Amino acid sequence: MDWWSFLIFTPASPWRFPSSCKSVLIFFAAGFALACGRASHDPQIDYSGHSLISPTSQKNVRAIVSSVIGISTVVDYRLEFFEYEMSNGQFVAEAGSPTGYRLARSPNAIKTAKRIQKISGGGVILYQDERHTLALTCKHVVNSPDTVRTFFRNAEGQETKILSSRAVRRRATYQVINQINQMEPVEVLHVDPRTDLGLLLIKTSVSLGEPMAYSISYQKDVKWGDLAFVFGYPREIKQLTMGLVSPSPYPGTFSMDVVARFGFSGGPVFVVRPGGALELAGIIRGVPVSKVRYLAPAPELAPGQTLDADDLTFITAEEYDLIEYGTVYAVGAEKIGRFLKDSQAKLQQKGIYLPAKLLP
Repeated sequence: MDWWSFLIFTPASPWRFPSSCKSVLIFFAAGFALACGRASHDPQIDYSGHSLISPTSQKNVRAIVSSVIGISTVVDYRLEFFEYEMSNGQFVAEAGSPTGYRLARSPNAIKTAKRIQKISGGGVILYQDERHTLALTCKHVVNSPDTVRTFFRNAEGQETKILSSRAVRRRATYQVINQINQMEPVEVLHVDPRTDLGLLLIKTSVSLGEPMAYSISYQKDVKWGDLAFVFGYPREIKQLTMGLVSPSPYPGTFSMDVVARFGFSGGPVFVVRPGGALELAGIIRGVPVSKVRYLAPAPELAPGQTLDADDLTFITAEEYDLIEYGTVYAVGAEKIGRFLKDSQAKLQQKGIYLPAKLLP
């Protein structure tokens, strides 16, 4: 022990100081000891740019940022609302009716309106040549249904066969969000409802992005505790997050403890391998949701508008998806490989031949 520390801290020392002097000496001695220790033993530490992940993983993640694109789908629906004639409180079947039941005898028996539905998600660029860029995403981001039907329910809450309203798709537009947040048109080349995957074809441009530099995780499965990076486009803004892998109860998928929300569908999942290397392990498919039902007025009504008797006939029962945050499901590499193999014929018609590293 050094002489000064013995002098200050040993109870048997003959030296006695007022409490204020002791505090000054102790502070001076401690600072002197720390300064001497750094100068002689400890290396200088630079805390700038500090991260919880390794520098290698940071570098690899940043290398794929320009391979991730956003997707925006806008669908124009024509809504139809049906009013029926009742007999003794019952709907009356009628073969000639467009719904199979007798409509009310009024010019407004079928009321119409319109609704614009917007869907956003993410995708990853797999391939690119001078003319074409190919991106992988989810089917439900770029393949909205042609017709959506709602039916009346009976007193027990069970759905009947009596049509309440119908939404018919009139047109849909598909665009991608490039690296400078501009929209570019896209062609939906191929979708598969079984895997919920889709391939997009985009005209190559300087600002679109570049193909990912990593392989797809065909040779090694993702397992409990694997660390994965996830990209999404919530509110059409590119976002990165990460989570740990867990098994999924659904075949061909895996789950992660990621707080994802609307806009992450179609986003790529990159799993971290030993040494910090990355592999494309999956595509975000969805999150658990709860259904919330509510009564909704006609969509063209302004907020705060008072409803009159005619407006009440446009009220419909709607459902809202309430996200259960903390879990996200992804389509695994096995299904991605099968989907890409099944897409070969359509790709070759466009003159696109995928490199071997993208196929299982």
